[in-house]
Amino acid sequence: MMEQKMAASGMIPPDEIRISDRIRRDNGDIDSLTESIREHGLINPITVMETSDGGYVLIAGLRRLEAVRRLRQDTISATVLSPLEADEALMLEYAENEERKPFTVTERLAYAERIKAIEKEKAKQRMKAGRKVDEADPTGKCPEGMEKGEAREIVARKAGFSSEKQMRRAEKLANRRPDLVERVDRGEMTIGRAETIMKNEVAQKHSVENHEQPEIVDVVVEEQPVVVETYQAFKPHMMKAPGSVKTIRGADHDHLMENPIYRQLFASYNDAVQQVNLARGEMRSRCEGYERQIRALKENIFALHNENVRLRGDHHA
Repeated sequence: MMEQKMAASGMIPPDEIRISDRIRRDNGDIDSLTESIREHGLINPITVMETSDGGYVLIAGLRRLEAVRRLRQDTISATVLSPLEADEALMLEYAENEERKPFTVTERLAYAERIKAIEKEKAKQRMKAGRKVDEADPTGKCPEGMEKGEAREIVARKAGFSSEKQMRRAEKLANRRPDLVERVDRGEMTIGRAETIMKNEVAQKHSVENHEQPEIVDVVVEEQPVVVETYQAFKPHMMKAPGSVKTIRGADHDHLMENPIYRQLFASYNDAVQQVNLARGEMRSRCEGYERQIRALKENIFALHNENVRLRGDHHA
């Protein structure tokens, strides 16, 4: 069995910490954080993974690392994890954040880059331990596990993509049109719609450069799903009494229901929850109707575009 080091804390040079290119994006204004570290020092250490080549890969704390680099400090306080510990920590962070709010495509790509680094290091350590087949790629064709086949499928699933193909589409879009990815993140369009826009723009540019007539646009307009969550009512009858049921503070729901004031308040609460859900249901129906109207208008736009292309073609003929 491969030996694993326990998590340790220490001071390491910032220049020895690698950051994924896809994670390195606009981190907002960190001037105040830089001044705070200058005055009080770094309170919360960053988290890194130790690699077999002697360096480190950043797992958490990008803004803190950038602030320390601005201050040109020689070392930074860090919690150093083994690859397995880094994998567990990243998956725990992912689960906690996903529970609060679904990740955007950009955030999933950032997680994918860190997962790739972790899986690659785990594969290296397995190879050093004498294992001939990489767990991330049982075929043995990708010993470091990060560029082909099943290995990328593992990364895609861990990052929350439905498949390796979907992750590859998102990566391609992010590399070529980050502005469209931002619109996907905001829920304004799907990845498929963004790809169609990008392909049409490339085709139009090619037509202009070669003095060709615009092409007929063959697009299926996707209807955006409308998500309106149902309000989850508080269920006191499912809660265990915190103390003695003989006291108001400790009584459970069944005993409290014997009190007419509590009974009335509980009935009013349930009625309010029902009204909220009725209002949300109406909002969902209206939003779905508006979404269908938007889709119809978009289809009309493409149809008019195609008719314009045909008329221009007949004129030139």
